[in-house]
Amino acid sequence: RGVSAALVATRRCAMLQGHSRLALQALTELGCAPARSFSTAAAKKPDKWGVQRTPNGNLPVYRDIRNHNTREITIIRKVMGDLNELRAQFLREFEVTADRVWVKQGRVEIKGFHRPEVIAWLESKGF
Repeated sequence: RGVSAALVATRRCAMLQGHSRLALQALTELGCAPARSFSTAAAKKPDKWGVQRTPNGNLPVYRDIRNHNTREITIIRKVMGDLNELRAQFLREFEVTADRVWVKQGRVEIKGFHRPEVIAWLESKGF
């Protein structure tokens, strides 16, 4: 009791440090400097879809091998928002035909091994 407003604000700043990009807005409202710098690529992020990083900070892009090592699939998981818009952007950016990209609940699957290109593309989008 008798805790000053400055101490409460300092504790809130400490709690928000290291959290997601959404915490950046709360940090600026409290007048705190963020613990890490956020890239300017975050401003380029599209509004209709997003990819949430894994708990250890990696992008959720995986390679899956099926049919006794005869079929490789690249899977983008933890996709939020308009999956069809992500599919359309992916088709515009990469040389992949529409029948090789599948939209499933919460993920997009691409036939073939495209993991390095997809990770570079997502990072350039600010994810």
